Amino acid sequence: MVCLLKIRGMLEQMSVIERKLADFILDNAHLLRDYSSQQLADAVGTSQSSVVKFCQKLGYKGYPDLKLAVNEAVITATTLNRDNNEHGPAQNDLVNLVEQLQFSLQSHLRGILEINSEKALQDSADLLAQADKVLIAGFGKSGIVAHDMQFRLLQLGKLALLHSDPAIALQLANTLSSDSILLLVSESGQNADLLKLARYAKQRQIRIISLTSYKTNALSVAADVALFALSGDENVRVNTILVQLAQQHLCHILYLLLCRRQNNDHQLEENAKLLDLLEQP
Repeated sequence: MVCLLKIRGMLEQMSVIERKLADFILDNAHLLRDYSSQQLADAVGTSQSSVVKFCQKLGYKGYPDLKLAVNEAVITATTLNRDNNEHGPAQNDLVNLVEQLQFSLQSHLRGILEINSEKALQDSADLLAQADKVLIAGFGKSGIVAHDMQFRLLQLGKLALLHSDPAIALQLANTLSSDSILLLVSESGQNADLLKLARYAKQRQIRIISLTSYKTNALSVAADVALFALSGDENVRVNTILVQLAQQHLCHILYLLLCRRQNNDHQLEENAKLLDLLEQP
């Protein structure tokens, strides 16, 4: 599933020929195992070298690796459907719903290390560790991810600022120094208010980490380090849920990297005791 999600996520930034290849693979994934690279090229009216370049653009060494990844996705999906059909009629709807969500979420989480390099993750952790202050911005549904990351950073004793009002967020940006970090969270990567924050940060030489869906977008281009979560699940009802959970998982990876570097379990224990005060009468 990760392979097919990567293809869907990159559709908007593909050339005409690449889009034809992508559409053919998405529509005929179950047939691809029987196609050679030349047969695939003939099917869409392009050259074999274009097929190889397409595979490499997706992060695969060549056509055999792409075909293997697509075939694994097809087998996994077929197995899941077969297992769902084995449940009794009374359970079928609920079980299918839960297992499809869990399966899709697993694919999104597994894809994190396929679309984000180790260097990008380590660089992000470095920037956050060295920052004197972190301003996190994410509006609408992205605000859920932003609030969660603020809490994680505060647990580590990092001064993390956040506000849901774009105007106040811009005022908070005015308090940042060149040693601060701006963390921008957006599913589309095209939010106008976040882009204004990014432009302001660039003028102040404040470094930016972006967290968006897996595609080229204005925020990822503006960022010093761009991180991505997979999008493009066929089920539009759950796609935004999956993107949000994948973005939170990515933030949790950064949190754990920071924990390992700072080795501050004692501080985390003290913060846990502080939160216990809220439960006291």
